[in-house]
Amino acid sequence: MPDPLGANQLTRRRLYVFGFAIALVAAWFCYRPALSGVFQLDDYSNLNGLAAVEDASSAVSFSLSGFSGPLGRPLALATFAVQAGAWPNAASEFIAVNIALHFFNAIVLAVCLYQLALMRQVARDEATLVALAAASLWVILPLLATSSLLVVQRMTTLSALFTLSGLAGYLAMRRRLQADRKRALAGMSVSLVVATLLAALAKESGLLLPTFVLVIEATLLERPRIDRRSWNTWVGVFLILPTLMIVAYIASRAQYPEWLILRRGFDAWERLLTEARVLWLYIGKALVGLPATLGIYQNAPPIVRSLVEPASFVASISWLLLLAVSLVWRRRVPLLAFAVLWFLAGHLIESTTVPLELYFEHRNYLPIAGPIFALGMLLISRARTLRRAARLALPTAFLVNAYFLYSFASLWGEPSFASRYWALKYPDSSRAVTNMATYQLTEESVQRGMQTIGDFVAAHQAHAYLGIQELNLGCLVAPATDRTEYVADLEHALAEVDFTYTAGTMLSQLFDTVISRPCKGIDASTVIRLATALRANRRYRRDPLYNQFHHKLLAGIARKQGDLEGSLEHLRTAIRYQPSSELNMMMVTALADNGDFEAAREFIENARGAGPTFPIQRMAWRRDLGGLAEYVNELEEYARQNPAGNLEQDQQ
Repeated sequence: MPDPLGANQLTRRRLYVFGFAIALVAAWFCYRPALSGVFQLDDYSNLNGLAAVEDASSAVSFSLSGFSGPLGRPLALATFAVQAGAWPNAASEFIAVNIALHFFNAIVLAVCLYQLALMRQVARDEATLVALAAASLWVILPLLATSSLLVVQRMTTLSALFTLSGLAGYLAMRRRLQADRKRALAGMSVSLVVATLLAALAKESGLLLPTFVLVIEATLLERPRIDRRSWNTWVGVFLILPTLMIVAYIASRAQYPEWLILRRGFDAWERLLTEARVLWLYIGKALVGLPATLGIYQNAPPIVRSLVEPASFVASISWLLLLAVSLVWRRRVPLLAFAVLWFLAGHLIESTTVPLELYFEHRNYLPIAGPIFALGMLLISRARTLRRAARLALPTAFLVNAYFLYSFASLWGEPSFASRYWALKYPDSSRAVTNMATYQLTEESVQRGMQTIGDFVAAHQAHAYLGIQELNLGCLVAPATDRTEYVADLEHALAEVDFTYTAGTMLSQLFDTVISRPCKGIDASTVIRLATALRANRRYRRDPLYNQFHHKLLAGIARKQGDLEGSLEHLRTAIRYQPSSELNMMMVTALADNGDFEAAREFIENARGAGPTFPIQRMAWRRDLGGLAEYVNELEEYARQNPAGNLEQDQQ
């Protein structure tokens, strides 16, 4: 006879799956207004190389050219290379892929949470409800919107896909551990190793997969009934050792050099104190993600200098207490322990001593999934009174978050209006104000954009480097206006401005302008003076990457002025600070275009041993050097066939 109870349970599970499908459709409806968004912030610096992608070879070169993290993030860049044809005019295509990836992550997350609930001895229908309800809340969470809408953050979501896939594979094999120990352990090992590697090649936060699994094993899962020694050895090798390696890396970054403190404005201890408050800010925005409080254009959080500050003391002590309770009583209060440890584990790299910027919402992409699952388990699979409350609380939370997400996505999808909104809401944010000025330049007038920049600089002298951009715009629209006095004031102000690599980019743009058209009172020597003044700033003076840029800029200026020896000397200095494929190209082309082919080949040979140590980046390094060697050979052959020609003039 058919089992009516089983049939009822199957029907409920199908209804839950149908409800999850509706949640995904609703999430698409909420995200859809953002498809008219544009590329922003780090999108340009990371993806500009897409302009050179024309075939498989150039796609590989782009994929191996990453610089955002120590591993280069080649898998994430490869997905962008596939869409190279849409760059730079069709951001909507990139955003659409990002949103689809987010939805797929929600499905894989639901699979993981379903298996976790089953392993917590929850009935199948309740496990289905817990997993799908938690995944539904996660996919609609406004706090996570920038993870998909900021195009370059596909690095975050793709890394999360590999992490979740590895976790799903691990849990599937873990459930078979009692029945087939050897095969299960092998499957668990392969899932962890392969997924961690793939996730890390999309973004380095993927290295946290073993730590996430360690949290699960320490809180939610019972010790398997297999040989204790074998299990402890396996856990030690595959979970504890990778976690300790990450902790050791974090500890190694706890002593910032002086130049890094000057650049960032905080030391490692101050960053930890500040992040304690920022983590609570993330929790608050996860609970109530008001559209006006979200986004990438915000005032920087105030840096906490001392533990005795009341708010800092409360934030830090509360996290320490929660951490202590979660570790000591992880078996007594497993859901609380899991929520706290998972969240903190997810922030282990980006919210501790690694000297990144203090605040970005996309850092919560996976960390917030743990607390959501714990809340779902508490509400749905516990006491009957809590289940009744969940029937109202969960749909209400979903609808409220959907409304907030739709509002935020709608704002994102109107970039011109949004630029004004964010600048008005965050008037002390240089990013927000310069973003608005960019739209004013094209939609109102150059003078209006210049006025916005000038007013901001007048009120925020720490950002006086924006005067370089104002100077460049002035040369473009009013080249006959004498700016000698303005240059003198700017040169003086640069000695005390805050650190930003953008200042270097502005100097390059100014140089490109003054060599292409006359500008009264400004020429290449002016750019050199401003660059020298900026490098004299104590915040810039000892930064290796900025010094590399400084000498790269002077090398370019010297070459434009016909000073080959000066250009080569600046290139050598830049390489001593930090070698790069771009500097290799500049050095080799300068030598070869001058006919010094042997020196170019000697440089290439020496550079082969000076590249990155990470295998993928080293492969890209050697690939680039191989291309330069071919260029030298071709140029030498051309010189033989045209002995009377001037190579550099011919190249131009």
